[in-house]
Amino acid sequence: MKISQFVISVLFVAFITKVTAQEITVFPGFWSEKYYQDDTQISKKQVETLMLSDAEASTYWQKSKNHMTIAWVAFGAEVGFLVWQLNRGNNGDSQTVPLIGVLGSAGVAIGFALSSSNLKKKAILSYNNNLETNTLYLGPTQDGLGLSLSF
Repeated sequence: MKISQFVISVLFVAFITKVTAQEITVFPGFWSEKYYQDDTQISKKQVETLMLSDAEASTYWQKSKNHMTIAWVAFGAEVGFLVWQLNRGNNGDSQTVPLIGVLGSAGVAIGFALSSSNLKKKAILSYNNNLETNTLYLGPTQDGLGLSLSF
């Protein structure tokens, strides 16, 4: 009786270990990225929950979110400068200052958006590298047949 309970508990631990170690993959989509955990698509909210479970990945993920927020603010400023430039163009005024604002805010928006994308990739790579890859299985060992734990 005790042996069957031991075998069941060992199989349960081995199954749980293999189930939890699933890597995340990201593919670029037309409007946004698509995230996969092994072969099933998961939502961005699920990815965020997984990233927050790992300290290093969480740091990269939060920086990525901050950089994307800055990029959106810079994009808003770019739109504002563009409207100002078009308004000054219709009035016959100089467009130099608004043009510098458009180009500067566009550079900031593009730079922070690319930085956000790179930080997101670093977060996913960090999460995948920090996964526990311990597997416990029943199989051949150096001395015969037994439980083997590989790292």
